[in-house]
Amino acid sequence: MTDTTLGLVLVVIGLLVVVGSALNWRIVTHSGKLLNLLFGDMIARTIYIVIGIFLMAMGVARMFGIYWLE
Repeated sequence: MTDTTLGLVLVVIGLLVVVGSALNWRIVTHSGKLLNLLFGDMIARTIYIVIGIFLMAMGVARMFGIYWLE
């Protein structure tokens, strides 16, 4: 898999996580998940958004050839 393809996959996954968390999609923010049970729904959704942004940043960095997590 090339760097561009891997970067695009990471960006798409990160975007789906951010949008799913912001719109409270059940597949992303199911109330029975561990983070939701430990921290509550609002904090867990915030954590999911941060993780999604991190995945998008990793994807963009991979597309530009910046390997800062290898």
